Amino acid sequence: MDLVGSPVDVQAAAFERMVLSNPAVATVVERLPHLGVPDCYLAAGALFQTVWNCLSGRDPAAGIKDYDVTYFDATDVTWDGEDQVIRRAAEVFADLDDGVEVRNEARVHLW
Repeated sequence: MDLVGSPVDVQAAAFERMVLSNPAVATVVERLPHLGVPDCYLAAGALFQTVWNCLSGRDPAAGIKDYDVTYFDATDVTWDGEDQVIRRAAEVFADLDDGVEVRNEARVHLW
């Protein structure tokens, strides 16, 4: 699949097809609203690796050890607040073989 020089909408559609071909990515994205946190998304590592896998003919999930979920909640930058979301994520994604790691990006300055 040669996407170089293709219009952005064609590239975006190909990107969506590729990342959603990874069942874990599709599951994580589908369940993100269940976390109930603002500005929540699946971070780039698993997406990047899934695309490379698809472009190189590998299994879409090959080599992905975990799926990083980030959110931004400046109203609660406590460890306890983030830990509650981490625990909720453990329940929401309990059936996935690969781990899902959750972090509040509003806490980055505290690291």
